[in-house]
Amino acid sequence: MRHNSFVGFGLALLVAACQPVTPVTPDPALKADPQRIKAHMAYLASDDLQGREAGTPGYDLAAAYVASELQALGVAPAGENGSYLQTVPLQRGYRDPAGLSLTATLTDGQDLGLVEGEDFVVYGSSRLSDSAVQGEAVFVGYGLVAPDLGQNDYEGLDVEGKIVLMLSGMPAGLQTEERAYYSGQKGREAAARGAVATLSLPTPSGEKRYSFQRLVSEGRLDSASMSWLKPDGEAYTTTPELRVAGRLSPQGRDKIFAVAGLDAEAEISARAEAGVQVAGSALPVTISMGQTSTLDRVRSDNVIAVIEGSDPVLKSQYILMTAHLDHIGVSDSFEKDTINNGALDNAAGVATLLEAARMILDGTPPRRSILLAFVTAEEKGLLGAQYFARNPTVPVEALVGSVNLDMPVLTYDFTDVVAFGAERSTIGAVVEKVASEMDLSLAPDPFPSQGLFTRSDHYRFVQIGVPSVFLATGFANGGEAAWAAHFAETYHRPGDDMDNNLNFDAAARFAEVNARIALALANDDDRPLWRQDDFFARQFGGPQLPAATAP
Repeated sequence: MRHNSFVGFGLALLVAACQPVTPVTPDPALKADPQRIKAHMAYLASDDLQGREAGTPGYDLAAAYVASELQALGVAPAGENGSYLQTVPLQRGYRDPAGLSLTATLTDGQDLGLVEGEDFVVYGSSRLSDSAVQGEAVFVGYGLVAPDLGQNDYEGLDVEGKIVLMLSGMPAGLQTEERAYYSGQKGREAAARGAVATLSLPTPSGEKRYSFQRLVSEGRLDSASMSWLKPDGEAYTTTPELRVAGRLSPQGRDKIFAVAGLDAEAEISARAEAGVQVAGSALPVTISMGQTSTLDRVRSDNVIAVIEGSDPVLKSQYILMTAHLDHIGVSDSFEKDTINNGALDNAAGVATLLEAARMILDGTPPRRSILLAFVTAEEKGLLGAQYFARNPTVPVEALVGSVNLDMPVLTYDFTDVVAFGAERSTIGAVVEKVASEMDLSLAPDPFPSQGLFTRSDHYRFVQIGVPSVFLATGFANGGEAAWAAHFAETYHRPGDDMDNNLNFDAAARFAEVNARIALALANDDDRPLWRQDDFFARQFGGPQLPAATAP
């Protein structure tokens, strides 16, 4: 992490702690039950649910289970028509291997002979059953447009009707969460300038995290892509101008750049890793791309419930707690076990949220209401959370803070937590206080290159101006090795099951810290506020601290 450190993170929380925040601590006698969490996880991660992919019977079983557990706890429904469910209409797209194509030709008509699966992949679409484009290739560096940083990778380049080639990720040197934001804007920036397709180019660090070969070999390309449907039946997208997308391997990238007289590894990737701005240029290549996808429509339900607040005024405001209920289903590319059970990702988050709800109900009622959302299609692009954020079952202006539970690694006795986004708002002071009461230390983001703050459901509420926090178990006391093992061996693989020496006492502690944070936010006199001029407040709006009290 370039712009964060243990010192910087602690200072940010200290400053936030100086703001007028008076959280009411919940009853310290309230404790989570490890065995309840284990039972929830055992069912949600069982083979019977076939990996809980959104739009499948296995997911529907998971949603029915959560709804029944909420009803048994006595939590009121807050979905549609007096139920626990909010139906999310989805369109699925399965790419047709026979309809995928990419050719690159020089100005004299010479074909570079790119080979599918070796030099490139073309993605399917959840919007278009078939689409084909042809255009000149233009390299745009990272495709970064950041006026506040004085950088525009499109400066001097014409991409109207052309195919944009851009490096994956973002350059080194950007603050991790802002880096992730700009990365998510790349398609929009290309579309806004008239590009018709995009191709992602590898960098050494990107290949290390998720290689082209792994993408091809693990069968992820054959799983369904998804979009949610608007009332007019059209698939929601922010980039309707883009018709096709794909990815080049290091080999395919080098073939294209060689004809332009560029050594991609030396002149592009090396500078990119060093954080040096990468200049773009038109390339002497015309690219033709096409895809064909089989589309169908399904539904998948968010499960929504509410613990009503006790304060006559504050109960009309909601602290939102989220966990995604879906996972990635079945992967036929694995020889033996093909079911991605998703024990940690995210049966753990769902189970600990259910237990947090039980703890809150057993204590003194919170002043604000606490809204519980178990959302679908997170693995397809945070779709269930996005649908709820744009179609909430409570007034959108009543959503005042968000706490998200997603993929805690629970194979060790964690002693620290990472609070993504906490320092950006007055939530930071609450997190610091609760962590201190539970003898937990706070650690900075250990994965700055991965942009985790923008990769889970709370981010859809950040995008509508809601201050949010997302906790992860930290690297201390064996955590670094545990996280490394999870990413290397079980993440998005069938091995993420109940046979991984899971620590349910740690799971109970994770449920408790999140419950206490949500309760403290619900009981505070003041709603959560962004720090004055915070980056995300500037991008998306939302209430901020007054300038006189801002750091």
